[in-house]
Amino acid sequence: MDGEHADPEFIFVLLGASNLARAYSALTRHISNNISKARFINALGPGRGYCARGGLLNFSYTPIGECRVMASAEGFVRQGGRLAVLVTDIGNDIMYGVPDQTLIECLDELIDKTLQWDGEVFLTSIHVDVSRDMGKISFKLLKKIFYPKSLVTFDQADSAIKKINYYLLEKSNQNKEVHLLSGLEAYCGMDKIHFSLWKSHIAWSYIANEMLMALDVTPAGNIGPTSAAISLCGNLKRLIASDMLRIIKKSKGFF
Repeated sequence: MDGEHADPEFIFVLLGASNLARAYSALTRHISNNISKARFINALGPGRGYCARGGLLNFSYTPIGECRVMASAEGFVRQGGRLAVLVTDIGNDIMYGVPDQTLIECLDELIDKTLQWDGEVFLTSIHVDVSRDMGKISFKLLKKIFYPKSLVTFDQADSAIKKINYYLLEKSNQNKEVHLLSGLEAYCGMDKIHFSLWKSHIAWSYIANEMLMALDVTPAGNIGPTSAAISLCGNLKRLIASDMLRIIKKSKGFF
């Protein structure tokens, strides 16, 4: 087959925090099984923010909006690759005290840059509703566990999440290339932040297959629980050996 009629190469930019990091291997494996020419560029990790530095224990990550992940993607796009960007795990910035408008501006820049490159954007809304899903005592407990230095109040978090989710909905309504994937709260565990270990494969099958269908690819199968478990183990290895102890260099494509 000559170059003119060859299948295009897909460039997937995967942006997120702990949920994405846990499912990374399962997600990329599933996409690769459905698309023969797929590359992945990633900015992910537990506690990662889009505007603020965030992380876990003794390490932190460069904010997604400041790292070179999109600059790297531009190079592939200029070579003719078809671009798909997943923007997920939005919310850590809120708990780090980033004003909601600042986060919206950061997300807007990432989305608009993708649209300028004729790419497709896939968004997941923040799937915890503070006022509906938890009381003030539960909120304080979760804040102490996941964001011990946060000064954000119950009401501030509730207001910011509603504003961010409204922005995501409006952005998807205004652009047919922006796809909002909703309903993911059904797969969350007890903390309302992370997907349940028993349901994460279902959540990521939905996300992956929605992405594939929007790219005119008919999905074959779903992500299974075994694949999700293997992915979780791979994340722990990457987290400990690469991010925490730094005895293994980050794989190419991770920012």
